[in-house]
Amino acid sequence: MLFTSLLCSSDVVSAVSIVDFESQPKLYSCIFGEGVFNDIVSIVLFNVVESLQTASFTTALPFIILAQFIALAVVSVGFGVLFGFMTALMFKHFRFLTISAVIETFIMLAMGFISYNVAESTKILGLEMSGIISLLTTSIIQSHYTWYNLSPQGKSTTAVTFAFLGHSAEAAIYCYVGLSLFSSILGYWCFSWIVF
Repeated sequence: MLFTSLLCSSDVVSAVSIVDFESQPKLYSCIFGEGVFNDIVSIVLFNVVESLQTASFTTALPFIILAQFIALAVVSVGFGVLFGFMTALMFKHFRFLTISAVIETFIMLAMGFISYNVAESTKILGLEMSGIISLLTTSIIQSHYTWYNLSPQGKSTTAVTFAFLGHSAEAAIYCYVGLSLFSSILGYWCFSWIVF
């Protein structure tokens, strides 16, 4: 069941890399959203099945998995909504926070990290909530609601900073996957065949 929960996630990176956001923004958003939703389902299902590893399989187990799946998803999204709207309200009502673009960027980043850490450290019904889902929900709400409460300099600075961090993380992951592929399965490569 753990292996199945890992396989239910689809790899959307290849599809997203083909579509250009500037030329097809709706198609890009649909493909990206579908991929993110599949990843969320996979993460939640994996966490639920992992928490029930020692349980024996009975007729009630599928209903327990379903109930815990719903609880984990709802609570993780709830944490994200809470911290996302908390960020938006902070920038709306405490205008002194918008004095510096650096402070605005730091607060946006810090609230995302706090959302992630609170969700990861919370255990409800024996489940650890998903920090990734909480972080994703927080960032969606921040981009939709907090964006309008930032200063003009804060808008440009946060956009550039988070684009830089996103591209850097993506490049680091691709480098890690590429290097680990060659180092872990070196015996499976037939270099004479490749040269031929």
